[in-house]
Amino acid sequence: MYKIFLLIFSITVLSAESFMQDNYLQIVAQDLETKKDVVTANGNVLVYSKNYYITANKLIYDKNSTKLELFGDVNIVKNDETASFSQYLFIDVKNELKTIKPMLLLDKKSKLWFNSSNAKNTQDYFELENSTLSSCDCKDPAWSIGFSSGDYNTSKKWINTYNATLYVNDYPVLYTPYFGFPTDKTRRTGLLKPTIGINKGEGILYAQPLYYAPKLNYDFEYIPQIRTSRGYGHSLKYRYSDSLYSTLKFETSVFKEQSSYRSDNNLVNDKHYGWDFEYKRSNLFSKKEDGDTDGLIVKSLDMNDVDYINTKYDTKISDYTDKFLESKIKYFYNTNSYYGDVDVRLYDDISKNNNDDVMQNIPKINFHKYANSLFFNNLYSSLNFDYSRKTRTVGLGADTTQINLPISYHRYLFNDYINLTLKEQINFTNIAYSNNDDNFKDGNYITNNHIISLHTDLIKPYDSFIHNLNFSLTYTLPNSFKKSGDIYGITTTDNRLNLFPIKKDNKNIAIGFNQSFYNKQTLQQIVEHKMKQLYVYNESKNKFEAQNFENDLFYFFDYGSVGNRLIYSHPLNKFISSSTTLKLENDGYFLNLYHTMLKDTNSATLDTKRSISYDFGLEFYKYYKLSYKEEFDLVQDISKKREYVFNIDEKCWSVNLKLMDSLVATQRTNNTALRQNILYIEFNLKQLFMMNQKYKFKERNE
Repeated sequence: MYKIFLLIFSITVLSAESFMQDNYLQIVAQDLETKKDVVTANGNVLVYSKNYYITANKLIYDKNSTKLELFGDVNIVKNDETASFSQYLFIDVKNELKTIKPMLLLDKKSKLWFNSSNAKNTQDYFELENSTLSSCDCKDPAWSIGFSSGDYNTSKKWINTYNATLYVNDYPVLYTPYFGFPTDKTRRTGLLKPTIGINKGEGILYAQPLYYAPKLNYDFEYIPQIRTSRGYGHSLKYRYSDSLYSTLKFETSVFKEQSSYRSDNNLVNDKHYGWDFEYKRSNLFSKKEDGDTDGLIVKSLDMNDVDYINTKYDTKISDYTDKFLESKIKYFYNTNSYYGDVDVRLYDDISKNNNDDVMQNIPKINFHKYANSLFFNNLYSSLNFDYSRKTRTVGLGADTTQINLPISYHRYLFNDYINLTLKEQINFTNIAYSNNDDNFKDGNYITNNHIISLHTDLIKPYDSFIHNLNFSLTYTLPNSFKKSGDIYGITTTDNRLNLFPIKKDNKNIAIGFNQSFYNKQTLQQIVEHKMKQLYVYNESKNKFEAQNFENDLFYFFDYGSVGNRLIYSHPLNKFISSSTTLKLENDGYFLNLYHTMLKDTNSATLDTKRSISYDFGLEFYKYYKLSYKEEFDLVQDISKKREYVFNIDEKCWSVNLKLMDSLVATQRTNNTALRQNILYIEFNLKQLFMMNQKYKFKERNE
């Protein structure tokens, strides 16, 4: 019986292909009958062409008029992107015109579905009647939009709906006579979603971006904004790409304060303006086939005060708090043998009237030759060259040149248990002072270091874990055979030269210890322990003295980790740094805790900074998340930032609520700090639209 059916099926396919070949259609069915130019097919009907794949229970096809009708459980897949389901389908093959009653259309890319009582389709254009759309499950969707008529362009990914009503579950919540939206993220000219908010001090906030994208490689964005009780402003953004490997971004803004707001808040300026520019480019001169890489980074910004940041359209409150603005130009080129870069950095202190006494770094040049064998395999050499020109209009500057040439020899001993390294390292430093009104003498410092190092790396498996043990011992004997001129820390202690220090090499012994434990079955790390100790020879006391001792210990378990990094100063006989972390996560609950302690070793009183930051929360009912985060200064007894977050992330919609309480950077006449609460609201009907809302509450003195 199976063989007979297979034979009949094969004959049907061949006969269908023979008479449909001219029309680029192929038909397969259990029962196929031809009368003159009309083909009738019944049972498991399959129609496929260059763009379509269709199944149905029955088919009638007129070869002369190229009209095709399909009945019962009609399923259509087009270009593997859209699928539709109906009970009746009419196709004019020649004109690519289709009528579908009723229709369920699934768009694979946008993840939207449309359910229409009647639909007409011409090429990529659908006309829809009495329809419903959503991105949720087709059965009992969490949200949907019902509309009396509409159209959907599958190539442009745009839908228009008329007499549209938004339903949450089965309840109508919003009606609009027209609603149009894109179904993908293609760049389009038009209005972007506005920002609307209210603030007790600033009044009602409204900002509406206008987006203009004439070509694929550049676009503009103009954003006017108004804060009814504070002032108004304008922003302009420009983005451009001159190649596949580059991006350019430019933004400028201005904001005008109302005189009453400026007076009430003790602001220095009534206008806040500035700009920032960024350009990144890779593969500028390098060739991929050679394995080379290069890149150019240009960043520049300027503003008249820090409130330029606070009044920008889309600035987060924590974006910028430093009074120094940094602009830079950096180019690097890297090969398998060499690396080089040129870096220019300019600094602007916006708290001053001018930058005459602000140190600039123009330029900084680095060249590095990677280590390779010299004469024979175990002998290696490398080279590093650094040049830095620090200059300013008023005050001392200096050009510093440093050359480092290490030559090393490696050999394994005792059946490869110990690695021996002998290194000769030659160092040259030259300091040429500029704006030298105090007649400091240019400095030269040349040393060579004799270094011997022993290192071992051992692994031993046990029944349930693996132990990895590393031990290193390095002895450095420096030889200073030339030092001349005025060099801070070497030949003089004049604090006027402390901006250009050179580290003096002393005879020292460095000891390193590292061990790790791993689960033998999963190879997951269980314990990591590192210790470092440096002993430096004191010539005046004729003995080695212990320097800072570093200890890192971390323990990893199924639900998280706990660890500490500790630094103890033997000269001060005190712990000068401690960082402790705890991370827990289990069954939807999570906790991250960070505690830091740091002593300022440059101050006579060893000023101590202590802070704690933590965030914790829980995930429940699969899609819900509640969390809290805080950064707290334990010394000043002040909270720098608090965040309360509630998030719902369902399959087809999400809501994110965040309340942030933090310090605000601002330039005020009375130099007092401000705090502000901001409520962020984000509502997303996935694949349809997203709404962002920000409510800023009135600032308050800290």
